[in-house]
Amino acid sequence: MAPRRRTLRKPDARPRTAPLERRLREELVEIGRRLHARDLVGAAEGNLSARLGPDRFLVTASGVSKGHLGPGDLVVVDGRGERLHGEKRASTELRMHLAAYAARPDVGAVVHAHPITAVALTVAGVPPPSDLVPEAAVTLGPIAVAPFATPGTDEVPASLAPFLARHDVVLLDRHGALTLGRTLVEAFERMETLERVARIALAARLLGRCEPLGREVVARVLAAAGRPPR
Repeated sequence: MAPRRRTLRKPDARPRTAPLERRLREELVEIGRRLHARDLVGAAEGNLSARLGPDRFLVTASGVSKGHLGPGDLVVVDGRGERLHGEKRASTELRMHLAAYAARPDVGAVVHAHPITAVALTVAGVPPPSDLVPEAAVTLGPIAVAPFATPGTDEVPASLAPFLARHDVVLLDRHGALTLGRTLVEAFERMETLERVARIALAARLLGRCEPLGREVVARVLAAAGRPPR
């Protein structure tokens, strides 16, 4: 009886997705849906990313609606922005995300969105809504405002550079906001809270007075929430 031939299996051209990457892909799709549902982005606005490893990041592709993300709308890149996996081109604002990761090893996710009221405050040239209410002090911390920079260019990460090390929330003059978090959910919740607090600031200004909490009050709020003092 002739020996049975062994069939050689062709290597899988598509790399197997690790559990962490599968989870982060699902979270990116869900967070994109939430941003769109809450009117924090429209059309193809905004971009999201998450850290996969020391030099690997998962980022949304350019020109796609964040409310309707699919498996092919996410791209894996390295710290230089080179595409490792994925068929589409990474977001044109990728450099902004990579700058945040380079400045903050503790950051696991970055969200860039266009919250309407918060952006309107930058157009009007009024101060950011820092420490107006307890949730702002606890969730957002001090809010920075980066000067206007041309979207999609190296001007954007350069404008953010002075603020990334010390701020989890940065308003980009006339260009949305950037929120950092240890997780995607934390980064998203900071974006959502930013817009809610911006609405409070707008309403307070219309009513005639918009004053932040005093330093001693903020210190008590942070202590009660178990957060370190500033």
